[in-house]
Amino acid sequence: MRPSQILDKILELITAYKVAIAAKRKKAKKLKRVAICVGHSRIGDKGALSVGGVDEWRYNKKVADLLQNHLRHQGVHSVVFDDYPEESYSRAMDWLDQSVSKEKCDIAIELHFNSYSSTKAEGYEYLYYHASNNGRRLAECFRKAQSNTFKVQKDRGIKPIEPNGRGAGFLQSVAPPAVICEPFFGSSPKEWILMENKHSLLADVYARAIVDYFEGFQ
Repeated sequence: MRPSQILDKILELITAYKVAIAAKRKKAKKLKRVAICVGHSRIGDKGALSVGGVDEWRYNKKVADLLQNHLRHQGVHSVVFDDYPEESYSRAMDWLDQSVSKEKCDIAIELHFNSYSSTKAEGYEYLYYHASNNGRRLAECFRKAQSNTFKVQKDRGIKPIEPNGRGAGFLQSVAPPAVICEPFFGSSPKEWILMENKHSLLADVYARAIVDYFEGFQ
């Protein structure tokens, strides 16, 4: 190989290296961060009890850990918040807001399941703050992902929440677009049978919803 050819080859390798580094940096800039908040994580609060005797915190802690793993495989960074060091709800939300902001999360979700006095209440719904357009988009991604997987369930839609409304404390407190997930009624024997051991599948639904949301901005 002549000296000129060697030089051309070196320049070619240098260019390829620079392109690879630029692509890596561009990808790094696109990495998103998700706050996965386990509902009822404040001191002394475990949430509603399902007909199977499992409380909201216990059920959703497992979903949260699985979701974090699903997102990791999708190249999305997430932080699980499952222990709010406050007894007061308002103080717990203040702490969560500061923690989510410190982690520079792009979105925040809080995991729950529904409960009602009547065992006939069923279905899934996703709550967002009424004034948040991106919150509405995120809620719709969750609703769509669940409707594509759990086709036998009732679709209760996405619900805009006004100030002082149900879940407004969380939806208003955190800075990024936020959604409260209510994927089924733990008070329904029918839905508990369906969802009791569906932690991994539900985590997959949530992961697809999150990825779909982020891809909508590309």
